[in-house]
Amino acid sequence: MSPASGTNLASNKNLHARRLFDPIASRYDLLLEALTFFQNSHWRRFLISRLHLEPHHRVLDLCTGTAGVAMAMARMHRCSVVGVDLSEGMLSRGLQRVRAKGLEHRISLVLGNAETLSFSDGQFDAAAFTYLLRYVDDPQATISEIARVVKPGGRVSSLDFFVPPNPAIRSLWNFYTRWALPLATRPVSPGWRYVGRFLGPNISSFYHRCTLEDLLAAWRGAGMVDVQARTLTFGGAVVIWGTKAP
Repeated sequence: MSPASGTNLASNKNLHARRLFDPIASRYDLLLEALTFFQNSHWRRFLISRLHLEPHHRVLDLCTGTAGVAMAMARMHRCSVVGVDLSEGMLSRGLQRVRAKGLEHRISLVLGNAETLSFSDGQFDAAAFTYLLRYVDDPQATISEIARVVKPGGRVSSLDFFVPPNPAIRSLWNFYTRWALPLATRPVSPGWRYVGRFLGPNISSFYHRCTLEDLLAAWRGAGMVDVQARTLTFGGAVVIWGTKAP
């Protein structure tokens, strides 16, 4: 069984994301934990907690990668999850992990594009997305597309890296992302070497173009209410959540 095919994967940013993530799928989970100083699992748990999931819920997990968030939701809340990603390598690794945990009856994985989802309006009780908006052409349109497939009153949450607002911590973050991270990933593989060089500048440039206030406004513009955000681990990550207007 291979991940089901979704919609068109055409934009330049989509293609870049596929080239970025396909080569690193086999070691993604362990290295992501190590390179975030084992904070990623904590961030994911907080992300999921904002959704208020129930066993009868059907949940969309966008940018599912190797299905880490999807598996956590299925185990913790016994809900059903549809994971969507545009990287075949990540989805193949995710499928292996889902099978190893015996979660095939709760999780399905689909090859697809968050900007043009192949689901009908209001099909999901909740949705989550992780590390997504830096890889799309139009964050506002992508958030609106995600909101479209969630039922009125359903909750949506997101997780991404962030630039720490505290100047002293930001200096340490700059040192880590510009120097330590590239050095740490260099010996792992060519794919991880590229990620190590790419990640810090990509995060900085994204928030230079699109501030947290811009993102919150984009959520509200997509029809989300009670939109909130919380930075985690000294500002190294941010979780945003809200409810689709009834």
